[in-house]
Amino acid sequence: MKLRNGLFAVFTLTLLSFAGFFAIIQTIDPYTTDWFSRAMFYIFLFFTVGGGATLMIYYLTRKKAENLYNNFQNSLRLGISIGLAITGLLILETINVLNILSATVYILAIILIEFYLRARRKNYA
Repeated sequence: MKLRNGLFAVFTLTLLSFAGFFAIIQTIDPYTTDWFSRAMFYIFLFFTVGGGATLMIYYLTRKKAENLYNNFQNSLRLGISIGLAITGLLILETINVLNILSATVYILAIILIEFYLRARRKNYA
């Protein structure tokens, strides 16, 4: 996939998921909703946060990158990690198990997975 196509796909997915996220926020009552509406809320939230973080990280780091396609892959991986972190913490809050210890363990797990993927990428490159 070319860099331009990848950026266009992430931008389009982010805009569509933001529209769906906004529509769910405006129309759904969180106290009386069913499981499908909550699942769609979290899915749209993940794609909105992950896509927005990907585009922001790519824009901020593109000037100092020597290979722009690798920079896009790193930005996408980090954006997905940020989206998973925020969405996971909100899911933990929804099921009433979020406290400092569980949040710290969850964030540390995501950071360790990110370090593993980064180290694995450097070993094969």
